Amino acid sequence: MPLKSPTHKLLPSLTLWELADLRELHAALGGLIEALETSHEPPESELEKDGTKEEAVQPSKEVSRGHIEAKYIPRGNKRHGPYLYLRYWQGGKLRSKYLGKPQKK
Repeated sequence: MPLKSPTHKLLPSLTLWELADLRELHAALGGLIEALETSHEPPESELEKDGTKEEAVQPSKEVSRGHIEAKYIPRGNKRHGPYLYLRYWQGGKLRSKYLGKPQKK
């Protein structure tokens, strides 16, 4: 018996969601797909040599629907992160979803 794909496993539970939640998921998935198609890894290369830049933002086109941002949080004289966020547009508003820390290869 073939293994079920993640999509096949997820669809039955999505039928229980409210329409507004499905629309939000649709917008987030569109942004995530576009972000993954335009980049391959978090933009740590944008940090300045002395490491003083507080956050690195992935370049995105004006017309893009979404991008992934690696954010650093300063605490005292230390910097924590990067923490990945999906930024995407929905209904004329920029939305944000926390994705977690980058996975080590």
